Amino acid sequence: MGGLSAVPAGAAGSHFLAVVSTPQVTLLPQSSGVQAQQYHSVGVSVMSEEAPLSGVEVAVDASRLAGVAGLSLPGNCRFTDAARLHAACSLGSVDGIGQVDVGLRSLPGAKVAAKGSVRFTVTAANATEDPSGPPTTTTVVVGDGPDLAVLPMPTTLTLAPGRTLTVNPQVTNVGDQDASGITLLFDSLEGDAWSVGGGFGNCRYGADAGTGDPTAVVCHFDTVVKPGETYQLATPAPVSAVPQAVDGMLMYGWDVTGGAIDSSITGGTPGHGAPLALVPVPASARQTVPHVVPDINYDNNVAVSQLHLVSPDDVAAVAHDVTGTVGRMATTVFGVRNDGTVPTRQMSGSPAGTTAALVAMLPQGVSVVSAPKGCQAEPLDGPPPVAGLTRLRAQAAGDGVPGALYVCLVTRVLRPGAEADFAFTLKPTRTLHAVPGTVVAVGQPDDNTPLNNVATFQVTATPAAGSPSASASPVAHPSASATAAATASAAPTAPGGSLAHTGGGDDTLPLAGAGLAAVVLGGAALVLSRRRRNGTVGGSHS
Repeated sequence: MGGLSAVPAGAAGSHFLAVVSTPQVTLLPQSSGVQAQQYHSVGVSVMSEEAPLSGVEVAVDASRLAGVAGLSLPGNCRFTDAARLHAACSLGSVDGIGQVDVGLRSLPGAKVAAKGSVRFTVTAANATEDPSGPPTTTTVVVGDGPDLAVLPMPTTLTLAPGRTLTVNPQVTNVGDQDASGITLLFDSLEGDAWSVGGGFGNCRYGADAGTGDPTAVVCHFDTVVKPGETYQLATPAPVSAVPQAVDGMLMYGWDVTGGAIDSSITGGTPGHGAPLALVPVPASARQTVPHVVPDINYDNNVAVSQLHLVSPDDVAAVAHDVTGTVGRMATTVFGVRNDGTVPTRQMSGSPAGTTAALVAMLPQGVSVVSAPKGCQAEPLDGPPPVAGLTRLRAQAAGDGVPGALYVCLVTRVLRPGAEADFAFTLKPTRTLHAVPGTVVAVGQPDDNTPLNNVATFQVTATPAAGSPSASASPVAHPSASATAAATASAAPTAPGGSLAHTGGGDDTLPLAGAGLAAVVLGGAALVLSRRRRNGTVGGSHS
């Protein structure tokens, strides 16, 4: 989890990585007709290597494409010159990955073999580009040939443990020449936890796609796909998950026979069943050509879908905004709710009876007067107990560091719909205006919807009447004695006006030291990591 550790935004040495979607692209000449009218997407991805980025801007320079190709811009970009060869794009803040895609197509009169390039320059207000990153320039050539493109399947494919689903990716020829003979690739990217079956006679199973495990499936077809035609499998391919599988990824793609897939993937065992066939979408006549022409653009040949394993386990974080007065106590409730379909059960690596955990990160300017029994304060100075806690801390207070961090255990079984609440008595120490905090719920590692494992809340505190502003008051950090004295005897009033049960009493047990805290916090970091991998945490555009 070391990759999650972060330097606070704006700190010296903070970097981001910028990567273009393809280093080179071939555009069809306008004489090719309707196929040439389509824009080919070229873009740049901006990835925060440490803390979230702010003020991200992308400058597009296509001056070397004058007379060769024209640009099409997305909504967050604008042309900055009359020739429409320069553009400025705003990504705003990026926590994870941000993306800018522009379209390119040849201009009327551009000759075959005409060349140019487009360059992307990325800047951020609080970081600099990683000097070890690759160039952010794409070479553009006008040419002709077949251009197979995969039509993406759903972003997420959902499957129950030990079950099978079927997939049927489509392929279309967006080039201006026939693709004679094509190749299909599947790879689960998750070792042998997920597998593509069928045993088709024209497919090789257990091929090596260079991902570390020989799990790829490669199928060959003699089908001719003419420009503008779209084909799909006559029999959808089955994808299975072993009972112990976790969420993964499925890579799939098409290429011309003898292209990049054939040249880079080796080995495998032929299937013994009937061969897999292709059918046109819509129906179209086949035509054989005497030679094989390479695919002119490979960047549109492969796509990826998330493989989501449906799990009955699903805990959710519960948090409420806090509004109060500087120097006066206010009570709030943080909770863990069972949104799954089965009762919670023992968490691996935790004390007996622990079925869930909660990590509460309070912003600076808030002191903890009392916390429920079984909630333990974690120190904020020194190295974090586990890699990844630095980012969790930063998320609790934007670009800053939390004022307090607590870990609480749930030691009773939560049936579906039940909630374990933890009542905290807080005291704002200075004026606060909607300052954010974060609560993370941790349960089983195969949590069904990681997105709801994280909840945010805001703290607002106004100065007491007749007193000077408390905005300069120091931040009070919780002490061990305050934690030990905390009880769950009072029933706090929930924001909706009803009484909320607490997480004290039989619900929790004292933590067994820093080792257990590290396990719980490591699980919280894993949740955020899975959200990023699953695409639920990405670059936010403003």
